Amino acid sequence: MNIPTIAALCLVAGLAASVAVAAGPNTAVAVPAAGVAVGVAALLLVSVLERTAWPPLRTRTSSRDRSIPIRAAFEEGKLGRRELIQILDSLERTGYGLAPPVLSAEELDHLVARSPEEFRRYLDVRVSELEGRT
Repeated sequence: MNIPTIAALCLVAGLAASVAVAAGPNTAVAVPAAGVAVGVAALLLVSVLERTAWPPLRTRTSSRDRSIPIRAAFEEGKLGRRELIQILDSLERTGYGLAPPVLSAEELDHLVARSPEEFRRYLDVRVSELEGRT
C-alpha cells in the first residue's frame, strides 16, 4: 500500500472508532462502526507486516548434525586429517579471535604423515588449548 492509501485507511479507522464510541448504547450503530474500525485496522496491520523484513528463523542444529563433518573426517583416516586441522583452525579463529599460526605446506604434510597416536596427541593438545581459553 502507498502512503495516501494508508493515511485514508487510518482516517476511516479513526472515524469508525469515533462513531462506535459516540453511539454509546445504540448497538445498531456501535457494532457495525466498531466492525469497520477493526477491519480497517486489520488491513493496516497486514500492510505493516508485509513491509517488515523479518529475520529468518534460526534452525537449531543438534550437536549430532554439527559433528557429522568431524566424524566423517575421522572415518577418512589420513585423508581426513587436513579437514580436522582446518576445523580446529576455524574454531580458534571464530571462537577466540586469534588467528592460528599459518602452517606451511611442509608442516601440514608432516602433521598429516604422523602416526595415528601422534596425530591424536596433536589433536588432544589443540583441543585442550581451545578448552583452556574458555
